[in-house]
Amino acid sequence: MKLPGVRRLVRLASVDSTQSVARRLAEEGAPDGTLVWALKQTSGRGRLRRRWRSAPGGLYASWLLRPKFAPARLGELSLACGEALAEALRDFGAAVTVKPPNDVLALCPDGKARKLCGILCEAAGDEQRLHWLAIGFGVNVNNSPALKRSTSLRLLLRRRVDVPSVLRAALTRLSRARRLGNFI
Repeated sequence: MKLPGVRRLVRLASVDSTQSVARRLAEEGAPDGTLVWALKQTSGRGRLRRRWRSAPGGLYASWLLRPKFAPARLGELSLACGEALAEALRDFGAAVTVKPPNDVLALCPDGKARKLCGILCEAAGDEQRLHWLAIGFGVNVNNSPALKRSTSLRLLLRRRVDVPSVLRAALTRLSRARRLGNFI
C-alpha cells in the first residue's frame, strides 16, 4: 500500500501503543517517514498520559519523522497537526473544529462538540536539533466510542468509512503541511 510521506510501513494487528513502537524504532535508527499503524491498541494514550480508547474499527497510527526544524518550534506543531487532520476529516463530510492543543472535535447534529480525533506529538533531541519526532493520532472511524463526549465518523455520517482511506487522507494533509513549512 502506497501512502503519502511513508517510506516504511509497520502494520500491526494489536499493540500496546503505536507511540511506544515509534519511539523504539526511532531509537533503533528507523528512517524518516516510518509509519506505525495498528488495528487496535491495548494502552493507547494521549497528552498528559490520558488513556485513549482504541477499539477495533478506529485508526491508530504514529508517523516517525526526522525533522530539520529547531526544537523551539515544537509548540506550534500540535496545532498544525490538528489543523491538517481536521482538513482530512472534512474531506469525508465531517463538520469539525480543532480544540487546542491536540483534539479534533466533531460538531454534532445535536449542537454538541464531541471528540473525534486525538493527537500526541513526542520528540527527542537537544537544544540545537531534534533527533526524531513521532506524530501519533487516533481517529474514531467505525468504532463506537465508550465516552459520551466522543463520536465516530460512522456515527456522524451514518455510514461505514474505509479506515485506509482516512489514513491516506490524514497523511496527505500532514505531508502537505510538512512541505509548506508548517513543521519542517
